[in-house]
Amino acid sequence: MEISLVRKRLRDSIEDARKNATARRAANQEAIAAWEQVLERVVTPLFQQVSQVLKSEGYAFRVITPAGTIRLSSERSADDYIEVGLDTSGPVPVVLARVNRTRGRERFNDELIVASGHAIPGLSEEKLLDLLTSILGPFLER
Repeated sequence: MEISLVRKRLRDSIEDARKNATARRAANQEAIAAWEQVLERVVTPLFQQVSQVLKSEGYAFRVITPAGTIRLSSERSADDYIEVGLDTSGPVPVVLARVNRTRGRERFNDELIVASGHAIPGLSEEKLLDLLTSILGPFLER
């Protein structure tokens, strides 16, 4: 194979990688800004409402807000929680729900995509409440 052809293809590949990295950084910045607004306007108030209702029903849960995420955590076991946050490590930024639950010595971990890319700003209370109610079942078993 001719060296000029190899050089041309490698240069094209390098240029494509630079363009993709720039586009990904811009998409991540947009997603971070959108997530911060949704977290403040929608997610945090809903998690607080869910926590209050659970407490009134006899289930001890509290809301914790580490930087950029929110966690609904059982007061009985720090290892039992539902955490929602933005993940920008993939090709498209996504809002992930991380579920961690223990039962005896067994640990159960799961990750669910809540919203992806341009859908992040449109994340609604209804969609988030549907997700929470579907996840909470095992936490509420007595």
